[in-house]
Amino acid sequence: MLTFNNTSHDPFYNQAFEEYVFDTFREDDMLFLWRNSPAVVVGCSQNICREVSVPALRRSHIPVVRRISGGGTVYHDLGNINYTYIKSVDGLPDYGDCIRPVTEALNSLGIPAHQNGVCDIAIADKKISGSAQRVVKDRVLHHGTLLYSCDLGVLDGLTTFGKNDCFKTKGTLSAISSVANISDYIKNPMSVEDFRSALAEKLLPSDCKTVELTAEQAAEVEKLRDEKYKSREWTWGTTPPFVYEKTSVYRDEPIYVSYKAKKGIVSDAVVESPWLDGALASALMNGSFLCPEVFEDIGLNSPMTKTENFSAFLCELKIATVPFERKYIPWKKKSKCRNCVPK
Repeated sequence: MLTFNNTSHDPFYNQAFEEYVFDTFREDDMLFLWRNSPAVVVGCSQNICREVSVPALRRSHIPVVRRISGGGTVYHDLGNINYTYIKSVDGLPDYGDCIRPVTEALNSLGIPAHQNGVCDIAIADKKISGSAQRVVKDRVLHHGTLLYSCDLGVLDGLTTFGKNDCFKTKGTLSAISSVANISDYIKNPMSVEDFRSALAEKLLPSDCKTVELTAEQAAEVEKLRDEKYKSREWTWGTTPPFVYEKTSVYRDEPIYVSYKAKKGIVSDAVVESPWLDGALASALMNGSFLCPEVFEDIGLNSPMTKTENFSAFLCELKIATVPFERKYIPWKKKSKCRNCVPK
């Protein structure tokens, strides 16, 4: 078995690292632990706007990252430890084959953890870990979280209580679970760094070989991070097709908004409000690219004849008017991913 001493806390780099290692090291089984600085990580088939409170993300300056596996939305910070198994399989992989060693390691540290359902680990009825998989031919990448001393208040504010039900989509929906930190149950208190070391000692066999990426390999990971994981085309452009429809109140008057989106491009927008030029609002939205990162750069100077706050209006819609330029995307290729909850 191989392991990697990946000390990066960059969530974009770490997703690229996983994919690069999965695609490059095709013979050996691998297991490694890693951590991210604060980030929201969504499954490959999820609608970000449906799963995450985008305004809360922007206020907290926390990035959203799309991974290559299925499953639901999770919050990472330095109080969370991630584990990744990569190995060869014969047929459809079993989640238990990868979860069982983790629960046994936790048990040996005095933590009463058990597999809960298909892809979770729990203590009593509190979830402490979720996992997902990506399968390519006879190789599986299985990764999961381990909430050790995570800021659960931020997790709830960004994901659990931030969902938007105005979206009609076939994208994977996240399950809402009651969660807890492992540190609340551990008998001998320790730092998250010490816990990671203790966990690694339990999980890694004595003959495990630590591999360091060469400078050229590290450069390839950085390239994948910059060209794919930091790109709007990957993060927002791979959002499954959806329809948004909402009736609400805007500046004390009723407002109705609907639009469709496919491959991150908005179409068929309808805006009806006494305060807005509906035809102009629709024209601004149609053909635009989903990317809430640029809400603040638009709106105030848009030629809206009936409102001074079109940017706030767009932010409420979770939509931005950014011209979309089609281009060749070198990282696109066919693959399979598995949702953490089977259909």
